[in-house]
Amino acid sequence: MISKEEAEEKLLKIYYDVKLDRYLKKRPSHANIDMFEETNIPDPEEHFYKVKDDELVIAMWANNYEHGIPYFAVNMAHDSALHWNEDIFSKYLKLYILFHTILPFITFILAMLVKSYSLLGAIIIDIIGTGILIYFIILKINWKKRVLLRFRELFKNTGIFLAEERIKYYAKKLFLDAFVIINAIHGFTVFILFISWGIIFS
Repeated sequence: MISKEEAEEKLLKIYYDVKLDRYLKKRPSHANIDMFEETNIPDPEEHFYKVKDDELVIAMWANNYEHGIPYFAVNMAHDSALHWNEDIFSKYLKLYILFHTILPFITFILAMLVKSYSLLGAIIIDIIGTGILIYFIILKINWKKRVLLRFRELFKNTGIFLAEERIKYYAKKLFLDAFVIINAIHGFTVFILFISWGIIFS
């Protein structure tokens, strides 16, 4: 097991290794595990880190300091990957969610309205809407893959070994809240898609 001071040094190193200083625009000179609660069942929602003044402040729930470090490593890598400047798509995730909702919905509704005037026009519009939906789903899958690749790249420099299964496990926990919205949108747009095609050929 490692001491509190050693854990703080490792966490500060990870902060810079994953280049969070570029995203947060802050360069802490030291880390402080300000809050630690010993538990065999870590609660990811209770973990947090922030930079206050010159200090990387950390709250950790784990059975020891060493046990808690991998979670923070993934957490920091996740935040860094989300705001990775070289990944232009990740910077526009909110726009992705917005357009994923609006564009397919508009095309499917438009197809249903156009059907009474031109069946061929309605079919063409629905094909375009279906293509947009498929395109956005592929973008989402590729975005998640890129973030996992980013994890692997970042972990090369952290000095921490974490099995691929654990990276995916932690990543899934971190992605869950963000992608629940997107998955709900997928479900809604697919539902509208079936209704639209059904009305056109009814």
